[in-house]
Amino acid sequence: MTAHQEDQLTTGDIIHRTIIEITEGITGIAASERRDWTRSIGYLLQRVRSGRFLETLKEEWEAYREKGRVKDDYMWTEQHRECFQEMLDFLDDDSPDQLRFSVLKKILLTAATETISSRESLLPQQYMKICRALSSGEAIVLLAAHGLVKRGTAPNHTRYGATEWLKAIADASTLDYPELVEIHERGLIEKNLVTERTLRDRSGIVMGEHFRLTDLGWGICQFIEAHDQQADG
Repeated sequence: MTAHQEDQLTTGDIIHRTIIEITEGITGIAASERRDWTRSIGYLLQRVRSGRFLETLKEEWEAYREKGRVKDDYMWTEQHRECFQEMLDFLDDDSPDQLRFSVLKKILLTAATETISSRESLLPQQYMKICRALSSGEAIVLLAAHGLVKRGTAPNHTRYGATEWLKAIADASTLDYPELVEIHERGLIEKNLVTERTLRDRSGIVMGEHFRLTDLGWGICQFIEAHDQQADG
């Protein structure tokens, strides 16, 4: 296939070809010597999961196109190429899980609709890179804080104890333990998605407008939520 022909492949075509390549790779592993196969079990399971995620992405992408939510020429934009490549790299190089895949898929599809961002914007690419770097636990904490604000159940005073914040997130998420939330809190602080601790003993936090989410953290969550709002509409 020539380079020109490669350029003419649609997003759906690329997903379909990738699924075939994954299937052929799995078949090859299964047909290999048992000694080689046992060393490839982890890789095999990852490829199976990646294939399932790609099937889901293909179904939603085609549904968006059929409903006219994605313009025909959008898939040739640099924004889409970069976001789509980030998704493929995530499925190929990382250990994909359902939550992070869902987050990346929502960003990819929200950007494609061009409803809250334009195709010239660089934010979707940045959001994809940041969210790909999140652990699943960090994503849970981020979305839990956003959910508390959207439901109107987050405290509205500006200063709050770190212990109380950790417990509120633990109760609102599936993490259960404040200590577990605290582990993921550190990563979110490093990524500038939640505000740092305050006071000398680091026992306090500044809540800000979004229950400790920074403007960047809030913007990412709003972008993700836009997908669900469009799906419900």
